[in-house]
Amino acid sequence: MLVDAKNCMIKAPQEKLLVIQGLDEFIVVDTSDVLLICKKENEQQIKEYVAEVKRNKGDKFL
Repeated sequence: MLVDAKNCMIKAPQEKLLVIQGLDEFIVVDTSDVLLICKKENEQQIKEYVAEVKRNKGDKFL
């Protein structure tokens, strides 16, 4: 359910209800064990975040 949200990329399990309000130009990825919310303009930094998660938490969340 999107309320006053625009230009967002959202990925989540089909059976999960998301209510997103007021976001503009965001990437939202929700999996069973990880939630990522990032401004679209910073999407290239996602690779850095993934590398940092791998360093600090191992492969469990990748």
